[in-house]
Amino acid sequence: MTTRLLMAVLMVTMLGAAAAREPYRPGDDEQVLLRLNDREVPEVSEVWAARKAMRDAPGELSPALDFARRAIEAGRQRADPRFMSYAEAAIAPWNDADPPLEVRVIRATLAQHRHDFEAALADLDAVLAEAPRHAQARLTRSVIRRVQGDPQAALRDCAALVGVASPLVASTCVADSASLGRQPDAALTLLQTAIERATQAPLAERRWAFTVRAEIAERLGRDDTERCFREALNLGRAERPDPYLLYAYADFLLEMQRPDEARALLLPHAALDGALLRLAIAETRLLPGQPGLKPALDARKNLIATRFDMSRRRGDTPHQRELARYLLEVEADPVAALPVALNNWAQQREPADALLVLKAAAGAGRREAARPVKDWLRDTGVQDQRITRHLAAP
Repeated sequence: MTTRLLMAVLMVTMLGAAAAREPYRPGDDEQVLLRLNDREVPEVSEVWAARKAMRDAPGELSPALDFARRAIEAGRQRADPRFMSYAEAAIAPWNDADPPLEVRVIRATLAQHRHDFEAALADLDAVLAEAPRHAQARLTRSVIRRVQGDPQAALRDCAALVGVASPLVASTCVADSASLGRQPDAALTLLQTAIERATQAPLAERRWAFTVRAEIAERLGRDDTERCFREALNLGRAERPDPYLLYAYADFLLEMQRPDEARALLLPHAALDGALLRLAIAETRLLPGQPGLKPALDARKNLIATRFDMSRRRGDTPHQRELARYLLEVEADPVAALPVALNNWAQQREPADALLVLKAAAGAGRREAARPVKDWLRDTGVQDQRITRHLAAP
């Protein structure tokens, strides 16, 4: 199983759902698209090596798939959508109504990145109809179903991974989905046991498992949540942490009313879109006591606005969760944030999305608008102390 799909549950995009579009193709093979110091970014040098191998074997599927997978992983690690475009272009020659099975998996991964979940599910359903034991497709479909707010359907896909994927991957998938039901403590116990037994598992698997453990602990309000996040971070490189994990830990610090620590965590990674938003949130909270932050905050707000505009110009829709958070937590405009949060809820339904709707609805004086979220919480039995605290507040 590739690192990319092992870490699929950790992928957070800054670009929103949009209709599939033609990948960018430069008119000149010598045109410079991106300059990087490969010695400092080994995964990128591997991407370029795979691209050369693909170009040396035109028309061959295997090197194109290898390049596409490596480009997707580099794009996820760097939070850089350009690499997704490279992957899309690589599989374009086989991108027809009935592509090879592995092309469907890559195409579904790219559709998931755009939040075009219906297109992704169509491809994954086709793959699993032909190859029910395809672990990558099964795991990716479970992730999408969980993001869409159907943890029971996700759990069924996770259960099908037992005996197909590694024990740690299967256990992490099961625990992640089961934790969104009525027995999150049991899910956490399962995951902790799996982690203790898988000391020799690949780093990518362990990092995913440790991250999921931290998220479950946070939802349960456990005292060891921060330790869990730090242990997950310690499994990666300090200078280039996993973006999803970085954002999750920063969100935990913000939720704990520790914006100064969140800011310190994120400053070395300010170029990442997700870090940029959270830095703006942290500095907005710190501004009353630290007015000297205003120039930096203003610059970040301008940059965020520019990136949202660039996204729209490319034909994308900005990620609705991120846009709603910006309106609510930086611009302090819950009236504007609420419809964006509700649009996001129509597409993805995770606890963080539920909390966003609840906060925006309360701030806008329209608590009744959060009824769909409350119905979902009742029907799924999701337990999340962040949501509990919010609902208990006056």
